[in-house]
Amino acid sequence: MRTKSWFVVSSLAASAIALSGCIDSEWHSERDTDNEIVFSISQSKLGDGKTVTRVGYEILDIRDHGWTTYGYTTKDRSCWAEKLDTRLGHPHVEGGVATFQGALLPPNGIAVVANREDELQLDAPAWSKGGESLTFEAKGFAMPDIPSSKMTVPSIDLAITAPAADAEVALPATGELTVTWTPGPAAPTKESVVASFVTSPADGSRGVELRCFFDRAAGTGTFPKEIVQRFATLAGPGDVKGKLSFATHHQLTIVAAGSWIVYVVAGVDQREQPFVLKR
Repeated sequence: MRTKSWFVVSSLAASAIALSGCIDSEWHSERDTDNEIVFSISQSKLGDGKTVTRVGYEILDIRDHGWTTYGYTTKDRSCWAEKLDTRLGHPHVEGGVATFQGALLPPNGIAVVANREDELQLDAPAWSKGGESLTFEAKGFAMPDIPSSKMTVPSIDLAITAPAADAEVALPATGELTVTWTPGPAAPTKESVVASFVTSPADGSRGVELRCFFDRAAGTGTFPKEIVQRFATLAGPGDVKGKLSFATHHQLTIVAAGSWIVYVVAGVDQREQPFVLKR
């Protein structure tokens, strides 16, 4: 099962989305804005070698409607854990269209349409190398119009050195886990490596996610034991299985009228493999 690329770096810290929620003060962060939305463009290489591009959106907060997102986050907002069934997703709005254009996209670009549950897919790549530029603009979605804005896309490739590609990853329920990769040549702009654990529950729910953002240039990142423990608690008792995925990531953050923060993220899916959380 592919995880949607709803990952954003908070405008308040150079790490991750600040999810508000009921958690002790050491691990609690709240957003300071009233309304937030994320638009995503991502590309993936399929098993047959073809590359596809997907776009979508998700509303994170519209406070005057009482809509908000909850979860656990580290102090520096680099990691969070949440139950995916609690995400707002796509509460109905009057309408809206957002458009990505540039690089390898068709002349008219690719559109994100309000109130559409599934991600629109293009059977071709959107860009060929990191550092290329796309433009983004949007109207509707219950927010102010967003004029054409330029964003940079992340690198296509990432050489992950740990964990091994063919391994089922053992995630300790009470400890930390470190992942590593080859930093590669310096990127034109700073980009992140996003590593995400998502459970695969048998009850049909969307599961629980633990996601961390790491600086690609560092070549390594560690899931802190405190947030791993929170993830284990949300996942429930017994051994838990799911998928660990990696992606390269870059983001544009737009501050708009009406206390709106608009996150526009670009990502390249790198790897997905099984994991088990053992008690």
